[in-house]
Amino acid sequence: MLQVNNINVFYGKIHALKDVSLNVNQGEIVALIGANGAGKSTTLKTISGMLRSRTGDITFMDESISHIDPYKLISRGLAHVPEGRRVFLQMTVQENLEMGAYTCKDHTKEGLEDVYNRFPRLLHRKNQIAGTLSGGEQQMLAMGRALMGQPKLLMLDEPSMGLAPILVQFIFDMILELKSAGATILLVEQNAEMALKIADRAYVMESGRIVLSGTGEELANSDAIKKAYLGG
Repeated sequence: MLQVNNINVFYGKIHALKDVSLNVNQGEIVALIGANGAGKSTTLKTISGMLRSRTGDITFMDESISHIDPYKLISRGLAHVPEGRRVFLQMTVQENLEMGAYTCKDHTKEGLEDVYNRFPRLLHRKNQIAGTLSGGEQQMLAMGRALMGQPKLLMLDEPSMGLAPILVQFIFDMILELKSAGATILLVEQNAEMALKIADRAYVMESGRIVLSGTGEELANSDAIKKAYLGG
């Protein structure tokens, strides 16, 4: 479904991504793990068109998307839930969700029903201003807003960041539930232990490069990964 080939991204003179290549197959959860500053978020931003690579190519559904604007990628089925949630703070929960359906407005009613079924707390908060929600509720809203666009590929950037352990478990359970419903997910996550538990495959980034890859189970059992990321 997604193929990233040899991308190199710079912030000014800083070489942020160095010859990064990865792929995501339909129906998979693929995790991208690594320390803060390794290049994980930059990779997602490049895939979603917010940043441009100087080299290589990115293909989605067998079509090159390297030079397509982000808003056009949404209508092609690629959704990006950014780090920090980025909900519209002055709008209500339902208004945020309706914004997520702007590329497929005919689906708005069914989309709202689906999101409210997955996140009942949002139904109870639907008329509440998003800026007054807790961090966990804002994460639910950010994920729900992305789902309103009926994405073929859902990219999640640090969905568990700053959440209480019970909410972290809820978010990871929801990711597994979405996969069971047919979703394909590219997950960036600093909680390597949780990410590897649910991932079909994973890539490890260090200093802008992919340094290891394998199944979630293989990497979870790797001595190097245990030492570096799992406290082993």
